[in-house]
Amino acid sequence: METKRLPISAIALMLFIWGFVGRIVLHEYHNFETIMVSVFLASMLLPIGLSLTITMSMIVLSDIYLGYFGNSKIIFFTYTGFLMISIITSKIKSRMSGGFAAATVYKFTGTGIIFAAIYDTWTNFGVFWLSYEHTLDNLILVYVLGIPFMIYHLLSNIVTFTLIGFPVYQILAKDSPLIEVNEEAENIKV
Repeated sequence: METKRLPISAIALMLFIWGFVGRIVLHEYHNFETIMVSVFLASMLLPIGLSLTITMSMIVLSDIYLGYFGNSKIIFFTYTGFLMISIITSKIKSRMSGGFAAATVYKFTGTGIIFAAIYDTWTNFGVFWLSYEHTLDNLILVYVLGIPFMIYHLLSNIVTFTLIGFPVYQILAKDSPLIEVNEEAENIKV
């Protein structure tokens, strides 16, 4: 037996489906979503160009399906927020990778918390910029009003990055000891 990684195209498709379907199924539960962990995993496991393509495809196609595409003023901030997460992950992924260990779980959980804070800070700024008079009082008001949503998003990311992101990464990573392929079975032609 030898360890082999799934093809990049299979990983990309799995992450796309996970993010797309998760967003549609969970769309009634605002800020509880699978898109961010899917974006994170795509950036951890795929080349940057493909991860950005998967990121935008998940968001745009799920927005089209849900009827949000073109109907939201905040779309620029939400899309660029996810692109920021993808780019940041691609820059830090060498520090994030690790074996099946508690330290790696902590990295994934901590990253989920930080990414929720970055994303929510950016999109709340978008709400302020697009919907409020540009005063310091209104900026503070937007961030205060966003606290309940941010708390929910933080909790969501703790769950998804810890219980989904970490195990999926461990299974799909290039050096994963969890995927074993029988070389003889792979060479059999049907």
